[in-house]
Amino acid sequence: MREAAQTSEAGDAKASRRRLILGVVAASIGVHAAAAVFAGVWVVVRHFVKEESPVTPVVLPAVKIPPPEPERALNPAAVAGGAPKAAFADKIQALRPGKINLPNLPRIPLPGITASLDALPPSTLLAGVDFGGAGAPGGGLGAGTGTGVSFLGVQTQSKRIVLMYDVSTTVSKAAARAGMPMERIRDETATLITNLGVNTRFTLVEFARNYAFFAQELLPATRNNREAAHRWLHTYFAVNGSFPQSTPGTVTGSPGFLVALEAVFRLQPDSIFIISDGSMQRGQRGNDTIPIGEIESRLTQFQQARPQPAGIFFIGVGVSPENEKALRRALLHAGGRGGYSPLQR
Repeated sequence: MREAAQTSEAGDAKASRRRLILGVVAASIGVHAAAAVFAGVWVVVRHFVKEESPVTPVVLPAVKIPPPEPERALNPAAVAGGAPKAAFADKIQALRPGKINLPNLPRIPLPGITASLDALPPSTLLAGVDFGGAGAPGGGLGAGTGTGVSFLGVQTQSKRIVLMYDVSTTVSKAAARAGMPMERIRDETATLITNLGVNTRFTLVEFARNYAFFAQELLPATRNNREAAHRWLHTYFAVNGSFPQSTPGTVTGSPGFLVALEAVFRLQPDSIFIISDGSMQRGQRGNDTIPIGEIESRLTQFQQARPQPAGIFFIGVGVSPENEKALRRALLHAGGRGGYSPLQR
């Protein structure tokens, strides 16, 4: 009986503790639920009753936005052809002499001019004046500036010229019979060289069975180069039909006219003057005359090797009618400007 009573009391105690725990849990849940409901109601009420505070507007400064530039297409031709911008050059003027004023230039007397310089045109002031000085290869500048060439009745425009002279005995005699001896041809050459412009390049070649160059390249027509050419003409130019053996740079050993002509073409001249009777010798062997047909063939070959054919001006001295006809045909077939003309007094 006692054990049963004790077991019953123990069960009641456990049930009592279980109810207590459940009560505490239920109370806690209730409290939290009530707090949650209260908080929700509070948030809703504040949302509806909250007063909005006045907002002060912010005024931003005005910003000027430049209009967009029109797109410019890249057009080099239009840019290059456009008008240049206006330029203003300020002039420095003085109303009275200052400390930095330079003295007046001295009066320089010019040859053949006695009038006031202010009353003379520039062309008159420059006439006969040789602007010597250093700078260009070979010495001072010459007086001429043009590119026109006039020689023994032949005129052409050229900047690179070579003059070739047949100084054989037959040519010397034929020139004398025509009233234009070799001395006169030499003097005409000297006049040509004197009148060459500084933009013109030149050299001279005399040939028979041998040949010799005044210069192995085309020299600018400066004062010093023209003076050197004059000395060469009066020292080494053959006037009596005998090739001067003392001529500097003489090429011997059966070279002949065609070898000399090939050397001339290597200088790339614009114009070549050839003074001859059309009976050119091949070399040292006597009476070995070069056929004009062979001259035509080689001349055509030389011309075709150039970007533009050179002007070949053949001045005939005592040329036979048959050779003249053949030379005219050869020059025509070779191409380029130029042609045949007889020696004129």
